[in-house]
Amino acid sequence: MMENALNLTMKAFKELKPTSKHKRETLAYAFEQIKPILRKYMKENHILELELNLKTKHVLALEPIENGEREVWINLWLNNEVSTKQLEERMKLRFQWVEYLSFSDFLNGVESWLRGVQYG
Repeated sequence: MMENALNLTMKAFKELKPTSKHKRETLAYAFEQIKPILRKYMKENHILELELNLKTKHVLALEPIENGEREVWINLWLNNEVSTKQLEERMKLRFQWVEYLSFSDFLNGVESWLRGVQYG
């Protein structure tokens, strides 16, 4: 049931061009239908906040910084490309804003996670 709602929402965000108020209301309704899935996904993936712009369909997600990115910063510091102060400031951060150019892109990750939960 929830997977069907997720697929319909992904389709709505891919196909609709929210230029009119009616279409934005449709997108808002679709978003409301998948809120339970999003809440669980965000909790399990430690995403603190999600901001969706219904006009542009862009998403900002406050996500944990991955270890791979930390390693990149350490390598930049070792190669004298960033200062010690910049490295220290970056290492203190535990979360970062990640931009998704469409809500559908973000929902692709949710869909993959949902399949893993159901079949894993």
